[in-house]
Amino acid sequence: MEILAQSSSGLSVFRDDDEIERGGNLKSELDKAIKGSQVAIIVFSKDYASSKWCLDELAMILACKDTSQHEVFPVFYDVKPSEVKKQSGSFAHSFSRYEKELKKAGRGTETGKELIKKDGSSNANILVIYGMGGIGKTTIADIAYNLNCHRFESSSFVANVNQLISKQPNYILELQNQVLSNVLKRGKGRLDDVHEGEFKISQAIRSKRVLVVLDDVDKLKQFNTLLGTQAFYPGSKIIITTRNKGLLRALPAHEAREIQILDDDQSLELFSWHAFGQDHPVDGYEEQSERLLRRCNGLPLALQVLGSSLFRRSIDIWEDELSKLEKTPHTDIQEVLERSFYTSLDDYDRDLFLHIACFFIGEEKDDTVKILEMCDLHPTVGIENIIDQCLLTVEGNKLMMHQLIQEMGKEIVDKESRKEPERRSRLWRHKESFHYLGCLKTLDLSHSERLAKTFNFSRLPNLEKLILKGCVGLLEVCESIGFLKELDLLDLEDCTSLKKLPRNIGLLNVLRELYISGCSNLDDHPAELGKMKSLSVFQADKIVWNITCTPKAIVL
Repeated sequence: MEILAQSSSGLSVFRDDDEIERGGNLKSELDKAIKGSQVAIIVFSKDYASSKWCLDELAMILACKDTSQHEVFPVFYDVKPSEVKKQSGSFAHSFSRYEKELKKAGRGTETGKELIKKDGSSNANILVIYGMGGIGKTTIADIAYNLNCHRFESSSFVANVNQLISKQPNYILELQNQVLSNVLKRGKGRLDDVHEGEFKISQAIRSKRVLVVLDDVDKLKQFNTLLGTQAFYPGSKIIITTRNKGLLRALPAHEAREIQILDDDQSLELFSWHAFGQDHPVDGYEEQSERLLRRCNGLPLALQVLGSSLFRRSIDIWEDELSKLEKTPHTDIQEVLERSFYTSLDDYDRDLFLHIACFFIGEEKDDTVKILEMCDLHPTVGIENIIDQCLLTVEGNKLMMHQLIQEMGKEIVDKESRKEPERRSRLWRHKESFHYLGCLKTLDLSHSERLAKTFNFSRLPNLEKLILKGCVGLLEVCESIGFLKELDLLDLEDCTSLKKLPRNIGLLNVLRELYISGCSNLDDHPAELGKMKSLSVFQADKIVWNITCTPKAIVL
């Protein structure tokens, strides 16, 4: 398609070329050209309607025609006017495909229409769209922008704010230039510093009714830097998308919309459009589709990525992909979800997030906080920070996480060492854990207050030190402790609920140190304890026993 736009600056020609990657900057240039022109000449060809961009731009041209003195002249090249009017011939197929593409946006299209109502309101307002990565925030904001930008004097859509600034902090000047250029409807100038940009944007926005979308904002500073003001011209609309729910507390008066995951019916329809080109699975793929839907758990990004990757693939490929997903997340999904982890959490909160993802999902929040406080990770504030990033929720005082977010965390740990699990910072799979435990020499479970009984020690043949100090709920030490032929230290200090020592303690032929001070409820000891010739340090503060073989160092 070609748009010939006549304005005060002359005649400009814009050609729709499918080989060009149509990014946000090109889109804003076309928007600006259409709204700034007096006359538009649209050249319709046979392939015109095959381009979604052409149809989007046509809608904008016609909207400008309805709201201004914009004149439109159609030219029909190798196509009959009746085909365009009645949507027949090549136009019938293209419009049918376009309608399907709109459905692929899921609930985004309808939500986008609702976001900016044609209510004639003269009050400026800010709308914040928030939710986890991949939930559809940008899609909804984009639709709202395209459906409404023609109603404003100026408009600007700034994509991927936090992602771009995180990679290149000085890029904020480029984004300021984009906003200023779009609002003033002129070519990009040069800003020498951020403060100059804030001032110029502020002056421009205060004098016009504008629509501005800031996509992926994480901090209030980004909002202020790109808008330069919190005082907008009456009737202006500002849309912000963010993963940071905490931003809601810092922003000026605004409306907030949390985007929820899709329900089962919506998920199946969205997935089917991408996987099968229709709104339901084809025969023979129903069971595999259901398994993939369970894995996606209503996340639009995952439904689109996995559906598209399996389009026109055999059932064997589907099965293999399902098997692969059990071991590792899809790269495209992982990349999007990781952004919140790497760009929005500090080192303490990253460690805390990985602990929770690997070990504490479904556990009581209060119990988890007590355990993680001993890791010096400041879990009380850290958990709130992770919740603010839409990475975690608390339901009935239990810590909950979207399945794909949890898998993202575990994948980060797995990548630390694919082939050598023992080199990873965390182990949670039973097979890997037991393999690693078999090599373990020191096991420190100090202050595990909810530990009532120790596990079977037979899988720890190389253990040399067992530390259970301060396990106040410990009632019993498993008799399998006798298998620990290499154990030379056993610390049971302040295990106040422990009533007896295991009988098999006498089988520990190389045990040199035993600590039971503070075990106030101990009322018996095995006779074998007094026969342990290897025992050289025995601390039993305020516990009096008759021991026939006195260790070299003893504290009673």
